[in-house]
Amino acid sequence: MPRLSHKPDYRVFTVFPVAAVLHACQMNNTQGSTSAHRRPIGFVALLAALALILSGLTATLAVAAPAQTKRSDKQVATALVNKMWTLAQNNDEAGLQAFINKAFQAQDADQPRWNKKQFIDVLVNGEELSSYTLSGLRATRSGNTIVVTYTAAASQVVDGKQLSGDPKPRMTVFIQSPKTKRHTVISHSSFNVASNS
Repeated sequence: MPRLSHKPDYRVFTVFPVAAVLHACQMNNTQGSTSAHRRPIGFVALLAALALILSGLTATLAVAAPAQTKRSDKQVATALVNKMWTLAQNNDEAGLQAFINKAFQAQDADQPRWNKKQFIDVLVNGEELSSYTLSGLRATRSGNTIVVTYTAAASQVVDGKQLSGDPKPRMTVFIQSPKTKRHTVISHSSFNVASNS
């Protein structure tokens, strides 16, 4: 009758490191009564198996959480400008209140300067913005401030005045909170005028 070999197949342990832990514990207990001097071998095997497990978990986490691609300043600015115009078109008072900074100022070509409260009141109650097209966007950043210049062609009525629908230059400035990382509008300028001006 052939003799059975008790030599472990360590190839299994490279695939299933948990099996190595169980085997090391079993070998340590079995050999403890007959060969006390062999206990360190089981302990070393246990440490090696634990190291394999930890390295496998680290590799799994690295694959599961790929690094996010950072957006360019222009991509961030484009999203912010479109958000402001969408809120204005929808007369979204709550959205504008959250998106416009308390230090906000606006300046139009033929209108007085507006603060946050006045600007929101005009957008919600005094403006009809049926459509708009933005183009030629250029963004510059310094720290947490993004300055955006662009051209807007809009079908727009403000305080009963039909504004020119031709493409006109605009400038909008956004600031990012260091704490919340959220951007708000801190300034807006429009160089559009009434169509009969």
